[in-house]
Amino acid sequence: MTLADVTLSKLLRRAEIARVRDSGRTIRETFKKLDSPYWRLPLPERDALHARMLAAQNAGAVELEWSRKGGEARPLDAVRLVSLERLAAFLGRETETARVEQAQKILGARAMQIPRVGELLAAWAALKAPRGFDPDSASDFSAALRVLDALDAAEADQIERVLSTALFRDSKRIEALNRHLDILTAETLSSPAREWTEVFAELGLIKEPLPMLFAGAGSIVLDPGCVSIVAPFVGLASNAIVAFRGEPQWILSIENLTTFHQTSQALNGREGGLIVFTGGMPSPSWRRAYRRILDCVSPLVPVYHWGDIDRGGFRIAAKIASCVPTGRAYLPWKMDARTIDSALVTQAAPAVQKEMARYARNAGWSDLAAGLPALTCEQEALAVAIP
Repeated sequence: MTLADVTLSKLLRRAEIARVRDSGRTIRETFKKLDSPYWRLPLPERDALHARMLAAQNAGAVELEWSRKGGEARPLDAVRLVSLERLAAFLGRETETARVEQAQKILGARAMQIPRVGELLAAWAALKAPRGFDPDSASDFSAALRVLDALDAAEADQIERVLSTALFRDSKRIEALNRHLDILTAETLSSPAREWTEVFAELGLIKEPLPMLFAGAGSIVLDPGCVSIVAPFVGLASNAIVAFRGEPQWILSIENLTTFHQTSQALNGREGGLIVFTGGMPSPSWRRAYRRILDCVSPLVPVYHWGDIDRGGFRIAAKIASCVPTGRAYLPWKMDARTIDSALVTQAAPAVQKEMARYARNAGWSDLAAGLPALTCEQEALAVAIP
């Protein structure tokens, strides 16, 4: 980009900011300083800059201020903005106002339904680009909203590429929308970005159908039929689960597959507990099935969760807490870093610790959140133990 267009672009940007701030200050760019790149231009390039600026002036976009010295070869002192709209047109660009208005036409009807949409539109109107997305991404956010609508209408988890093909005739379109879906379903517009696998799992977008794994004692009532939980574990389709039969002394959900297998083996035929594998962030079908199971068990039976001691682990714990009926004890299992060998933990940033504590509170674990240290630990690093 030439110095002329760089200068005109700066004027346009400053004008956009002034409009947002409702500022009436004069907007101008000066070349008077001796360290200005203007003075380093060879004469032919300086003449080309003058010609470009004169064209902008003739278009009614700017006014030029020339030096009083130098005769016919006098230098250009400054360029002052006259019209934001005419300058944008001269540069072949849309104004930010026009871009935001177009985004409003595309997304405005959803702003009251989905808070993040309204926040996006407000951010764009303030010339901000959350996570690098500007008003030109409105069509992609509209496509992401189509995905959310389809998932809301579905009764079971959806295979990602099958749904993508059905909605867009493109099996990989939803994959390309993972960041948009993250923003639209985040707690706030400023929430840290999540792994796409976590976002998709929480929404019920799956690569392929996965069974819900159980270990322990009892039977799972299906539609149709009934299956006894056999050692070391049994896997069933979550959307087929209707109820649970049994009297467990405790229920333990486990985030990671390796730990689930180890813990299942550790039961050693003991009767008394029920272990459930979450598959990382549990999907809507998993959460519905889990709630049905809890509804069939005495409210006096404690429910535990064991996951990674990190931001994602506590976020999963908080999501599972939403499935637990009010009044039932929901407790952390081996998720207090203060009780773990220091050789197994990793120091976390203060922002991460803050997020971990917030999700712990959302899970109902206020006591743990109050003293939660800035330490993380993967679940697989810990020795297996059962309640």
